[in-house]
Amino acid sequence: MPEEPAEEWTKCVIDITDAHGERFSREVTREEVEAASARARTAAEAPIVILGPSSPAP
Repeated sequence: MPEEPAEEWTKCVIDITDAHGERFSREVTREEVEAASARARTAAEAPIVILGPSSPAP
């Protein structure tokens, strides 16, 4: 799949067959892809908090 599609797109289909012949297929909308990408960017930019032994239990 090219990095940038030649035309505007509204959805894509993920179709995977595993080594046992089990098939998984899912249609994903552009909005779902963009929302997931935004969540991943936000998570990647979030600070990493390391709790020490004197930190209160969650």
